[in-house]
Amino acid sequence: MIRHLAHRPLETLLATFGISIALQQIAKNIFGTQARPLTSPSWLDGAWAINDVASISYIRIAIFVLALVFLALLLFILNKTRLGLEVRAVTQNPRMAASMGINPDRINMLTFGLGSGIAGIAGVAIGLFAKVTSELGSGYIVQSFMTVVVGGVGNIWGTLAGAGMIGSLQKVIEFFNPSNTLAAQTYMIIFIIIFIQFRPKGIIALKGRAAGD
Repeated sequence: MIRHLAHRPLETLLATFGISIALQQIAKNIFGTQARPLTSPSWLDGAWAINDVASISYIRIAIFVLALVFLALLLFILNKTRLGLEVRAVTQNPRMAASMGINPDRINMLTFGLGSGIAGIAGVAIGLFAKVTSELGSGYIVQSFMTVVVGGVGNIWGTLAGAGMIGSLQKVIEFFNPSNTLAAQTYMIIFIIIFIQFRPKGIIALKGRAAGD
């Protein structure tokens, strides 16, 4: 379905959103609606006490390290392998890449698979401190979308910068208004809208002859 709608981004977004709702309902019918806890290893129990007030659980530290490992792996794939070279070529100018013998459909398929695999690992990591349900990822869709838009589509460092900005901003807003997380998300969305007005291509814009397309 994604291949059929590849050149129609809005319809692709709507189609994948509809598929996700269908998959969630199938999961509910098979496994039920009861939340399931994910048992973490015993060595992840406890927390690192920074001082009498602040502490960080070992699970969150492990997830942060895991994120750094996959960031390094992804940078290695994109910058040091033939697949990464082809991915960057198709991202910047698919027509030129096709004229050089690269199959854009194959690269898009492999990229989609790689991204889905990383998202699956992220879901397992989140399940270590949040109960697993069929709607586990729904609460992260808006933040993920805003992270990519703010950071700049097609740039890992931009996505990293966007994630840092959005995460820090959300925590700062929640610090001043801890009892209303919905208000924090609302203020954050307003900030993102204003930010996009001044930098529509994100913090780090994609470079290339077809980047403006």
